[in-house]
Amino acid sequence: MPPRSRIHVAVAISVCAGAALAQESPLVLTAGYTVQTDSNLFRLPSNANTRALIGKDSAAEQIGVTTLGFGLNTQQSLQKFEFDASVVDYKYQNFNYLSFTASNYSAAWRWAVTPRLTGSFSSQRKETLNSFSDSTNYSQRNQRLDTDTGFNAEYQLDGAWRVLGGLNTARQVNQLAGLAGSDYTTNNASTGMRYAFASSSQITYQLRLGQGTYLNRVVPNSGQFDDSFKQWDNDLRLRWALGGNSSATAYITHINRTHPTYGQRDYSGFNTGATLDWALSGKSGLNLGYSHTLDAYATSTSNYSQTDKLSVSPVWQFSPKASLRLRYEWAQRDYLGSPGTASSTRRDTTRDTSVSINWQPYQQVALSAALQGASRGSNQSGLDYDSTQLLFSAQLTF
Repeated sequence: MPPRSRIHVAVAISVCAGAALAQESPLVLTAGYTVQTDSNLFRLPSNANTRALIGKDSAAEQIGVTTLGFGLNTQQSLQKFEFDASVVDYKYQNFNYLSFTASNYSAAWRWAVTPRLTGSFSSQRKETLNSFSDSTNYSQRNQRLDTDTGFNAEYQLDGAWRVLGGLNTARQVNQLAGLAGSDYTTNNASTGMRYAFASSSQITYQLRLGQGTYLNRVVPNSGQFDDSFKQWDNDLRLRWALGGNSSATAYITHINRTHPTYGQRDYSGFNTGATLDWALSGKSGLNLGYSHTLDAYATSTSNYSQTDKLSVSPVWQFSPKASLRLRYEWAQRDYLGSPGTASSTRRDTTRDTSVSINWQPYQQVALSAALQGASRGSNQSGLDYDSTQLLFSAQLTF
C-alpha cells in the first residue's frame, strides 16, 4: 500500500541561556515546560477500530512535559569535566496510564595526560517510553532504560597519524515483563588509526568487536531466538573540510554478526552513508544525507532489516536572533533473512516532514516553533499510519 502524505505541525517555545552566560558560570540551572499534541499517538491505520483497540474513539493525545535540570561545565588545566542531569515529568491527558517521570544524565571527563595523549571517559542514562510504531500493546506503558559507559583514547604520533582505542558497555532494560526477552547488554572494544590532514580533513579506520547478551532468554527455545551474539565491524570514515563552514562525510562499514546456538540468525553486509553540510552563505545552509543500514530485527520470518534513507534540511538565519529550518526525510525498510523456511516480504516506506523556527529574544531566552508530519505505508495491511503533532515549549536557564 503506498504511503499517504501528511504534514505534522509542531510549535515549540524554549528558553535557554546564551553562550556568554554559560562561560561566566560553570553551573547552569534549567526549567522548562512543553505542550505537545499528537493526532495518532498509537500509530494506528486509518481504518482501525479505535474503540476496540484503545477503548476510545480517537487516538489523539495532549502531553505536558515538565523539565528541571542542571549542567556543570568546567576545565582545569588540560582536564575538562561536563555533567548534565534532568528530571522530566510526562503527563498524558487522555491516556494517563502512560504518564511517567524520567531521570536522565550525561557525564564526561575529557582527559589529557599530555597534549598528544587525550581521550574521554563518559557515562549516560536515559529513560524513555517505547515507540508505538511497531507495538500493538496499547493498554500498558513500557518505560525503557538505556545506559552507556565508554572509554576512548587517542595518541598523536609524529606527524599526522593518530592511534585510537576504546571500550564501551551499553545496557537496555524494559519495564514490561512481556518485553524482558529484549533486554540486553553489549560490550565493545575498538582499535584503529586516523590520518589528520592540515586542511582539517581526516580519514579514520577502526576495527570493533562487540559481544552482546540477552539477559532473560533461555536456549533452546521454539522461536530460535539466541541468547547472545558476536559482531565484528570494519569501519572506514572520511571527513572532508570543503572550506569555510562546509564539510562532507562518508563511511563504509562491513558488519558480521554471528550467533552461537542458532547460526541461521547470522547476517553480514555493508552499512554506508554520506552527508553534506553546505554553508550557502553566512545566513543559510543546507544539510543532505544518505544512509544504507542493516539492523537486527529478529522475528519468526526475519533476522534483520535493511533501511535506505534520504534527507534534506535547509536552514536560514533570517535575523541575528532567529532561524528557520525545514527537513524532509524518506526511508524504505525491508525485513530480510529468515530462521526457517518462511521469509518476510514486508516493505515499509516512511516520510517525515518538518518546519521549525527558533528565536532567542534575550540571552537567557530562546523560543522555537515547529510543524512536523509523518506517514508510513506498507505492503502488509494494518501497518500504515499518519500522524500530526503540535508542540509548544518553554525553558528558562539561570
